[in-house]
Amino acid sequence: MPSAGKTKRRKSSRKKSELDSALGQVGDESVAAAKNEFQDLLAQAKGDTSELVRQNANELEERLVLLKKRKIDKEDFDYFIENQKRDLRVFIDSQPAQAQERAEKLTLHVLEIAARVAIALI
Repeated sequence: MPSAGKTKRRKSSRKKSELDSALGQVGDESVAAAKNEFQDLLAQAKGDTSELVRQNANELEERLVLLKKRKIDKEDFDYFIENQKRDLRVFIDSQPAQAQERAEKLTLHVLEIAARVAIALI
């Protein structure tokens, strides 16, 4: 039972994901801001209420890890990005006007940043 009405909190010891580890190795300062923005938007997308936005974020993370491990090449990654953009434009256009900006930010913008960050990973 907590004493004096205070609860004890443990510090979160979150393990780094494979993507976090790969992005942590990016040392070029010119992509540092893009990397940070990407990680923030990817986290938002993974927590979004739309299944398609979450699915895109998870697939993108998986492809970046595969690219870093050299299990796919840059051409395969770029092909994935272009296909996702095409499919997601249809999704964004189907959203209510007030939701389109957020959907675009969490999908197309994330993909564009990922394409820039991917260059630093390989």
